[in-house]
Amino acid sequence: MRFYKIFLTVFVLSISTMSLAVSGVKVNEIYYCGEDFAIRTSNNNWYVVQKTKVGAEKLNHFLSLAMFMMASGKEISNVFPGEPLDNWCGNKGFKPITILGVRN
Repeated sequence: MRFYKIFLTVFVLSISTMSLAVSGVKVNEIYYCGEDFAIRTSNNNWYVVQKTKVGAEKLNHFLSLAMFMMASGKEISNVFPGEPLDNWCGNKGFKPITILGVRN
């Protein structure tokens, strides 16, 4: 039983550090490069959406969501970033995402 509690605690902590669900985080900038785009959030994190990872349809959907959030001031909901990329369009530290949500 103790092992189960420790495992559950570690699992919950690891999930909570991977997701962005911070109140007040908004899209401040959209940056295009090739067939991909990245967003910079109000807490100065960069997240990249790569066409090769999500496909053209989902990329366009994410881009529409990002532009809507930037224009309306809506907050980002859930983002589960991967490990920072060593190089994306000459930039370091951009985190790839395949999930993007908007909060009212």
